[in-house]
Parts: sequence; structure tokens; C-alpha cells
Amino acid sequence: MMATKLVMASDLFLDLQLYRIPDWALDKLRVSFPFLEIVEVNTPRTAGEPLPEAAEVYWGNRVTPEIIAGLPNLRWLHFGSVGIDKALVPEVKERGIVVTNSAGTVAPAMAASAIAFIAGLARGFHHAWSDRRSGTFGRPSFDAHFETLGDLDGQSVLIVGYGDVGSRLGKGCRALGMHVSGIRRGSATPDGDVEEFFELARLAEAVAGKDFVVDLLPLTSQTRGVFDAAVIGRMERSAYFVNVGRGETVDQEALVSALREGRIAGAGLDVYERFPLPPDSPLLELDNVILTPHVAGLSRSYWPRAYELVHANIERYMANEPLVNTRDLSREY
Repeated sequence: MMATKLVMASDLFLDLQLYRIPDWALDKLRVSFPFLEIVEVNTPRTAGEPLPEAAEVYWGNRVTPEIIAGLPNLRWLHFGSVGIDKALVPEVKERGIVVTNSAGTVAPAMAASAIAFIAGLARGFHHAWSDRRSGTFGRPSFDAHFETLGDLDGQSVLIVGYGDVGSRLGKGCRALGMHVSGIRRGSATPDGDVEEFFELARLAEAVAGKDFVVDLLPLTSQTRGVFDAAVIGRMERSAYFVNVGRGETVDQEALVSALREGRIAGAGLDVYERFPLPPDSPLLELDNVILTPHVAGLSRSYWPRAYELVHANIERYMANEPLVNTRDLSREY
């Protein structure tokens, strides 16, 4: 494909660093591709402004059906995240828009966050935080939790959504001496890291007997609310639930009830049905929960990886070659 100009619309000009393309990356892209024009869209600064109808590419996370409809020349939609649920609208498929995501750029950080939740829950970090808030911080108060503390050697973990992040997490858990099971799309053969794979339809069966259940699922029509009261009810009272995937895959009310009533031991959560969490969210008051504010993918290594991916794909796009991380929209997990 030969062109004198390529217009890219992008919403990655927000205040948070994960959602703002660094100046160094913009400068390097402009040097490598003098014909590239990056236009800021769908940010508070551009509210009410017309969309760049010439844009062939959209790079960001905040695309909407209205934006897609307003970009008649859009040919390639690249998500700065792993999730592509905002592209699962009929118009994208009907117009043949290529969709790519940023798988690989956040995988190391997300796997590390999941391991941090697992280790923190196993070692009672949430108890220490609760004691600190109550003014009873010390070994005598922590000793009350002695029977809940464990090490990870010999513990079992079910990784639900065994993709790029899941495989990294599986290797880490295996290295810590854990027994690893997974759920992934289609059939899969156990390997050196995973002892058993299940299909998503067997989720309720798979969670039974596990010490840790980690949710890494993307959001699709098949995964929305899949961790419902029935599935959570099959978990062990001593089990911990970790979610660094998508909050909408969990019935949060059912999860809160199980945590309040001690039907599971605790949870480590980075994502929620609603975010930011409202001030009256019961999750903020539960002592058996470790919370982080949707930051599992944050890392100073993100933007160098994201830049390399986008740079390589622009070269491929201009050469009419297949793009890296292209997603098949006909296969919703």
C-alpha cells in the first residue's frame, strides 16, 4: 500500500500515564513515518469536535460504536489493552475492519500482579493491613490468623482464561510448587506447567477443591457474569478468588455475599463491575479482601513494548502484510 498520508485517530492523550502516549514515542513514530498524522479524539479536550473522517486507523481503548460509524475510512482498530469487547459490534465485522490488541505488552505485569495477590492472600497480608487500620498491629494480633496462613508449595490453582497472561502465571505458580489447572478456549493438552485443562462449560466443576481461582477472562457474551452464585458456591471455604481479568465476568453481589459470610476465605481484586468503586462499596470495608484500583497491567515497561508493536504493525499495514495480534472476531471466548 502506497500513501502520502496516513491518519490515525487516538484517544491515548488522557492524564493517566497508561492512557497517554509518551512524547518520546510520538516523536519516534513521526520520524519513522513522516506521512503519519495522529489526531486526538474522544478525550475531554476534544469533546464536541468533529471526527477525522480520513482516519484509517484508531489506536486506543475508548472507541464506541458512534466513533466507528463516524470514521467511514476506518480499516484497522488497535486496542492499547488486551480486551477487545468494544469491537464486538456488527459494524466492525460487516465493514471488515481489522482488529488488533496489545497482548504481550501487559502480560508480564498482569502475571506478576496475580502472583502478588496469591502470595499476599496466602501469607495473610490482608490481616496485617486490617490490624494496622484497627490499631492492633503486631505479632499477638496476627497470631490469631495462624491457622489461615500457608505456603504455596503443594497448593492448587485454577487459571481461568489460559492465554498469554495465563501461561506466564502458570509457569510462575509451577515454579512455586503449585499444582496448576487451566481453562482455555478449545481443546488443550496438559504440559509441563498445567496438569489439567477444562472447558469453560465445566467451570463449576473446575473450581471445586482448588485453593486459588484466578480469573483472567476477557469480556464476551459467553463470559459475562460466568462467575455467578452457583460457581462461587462450589469453591472451598478455604479458597481464595483473584480477578485481574474483567470485573463484569463476576456477579459481584454474589462474591460479596460469599466473602461476608465466610463461604470463601478471601479475594484479591483489581477489576470490578463498576469502576471507580463507589464510596459505599462493601468491598472497601471487607477485611478479607486485597484491592488494587485497576492497575494490574501498569508497568514502566508498557510503553516501550506498546511502541514496538505499533511501529511494527504500521510497517506491516503500509506493506499490506498481516498485522501482529490480529483477533478473529468470529471466535468470542
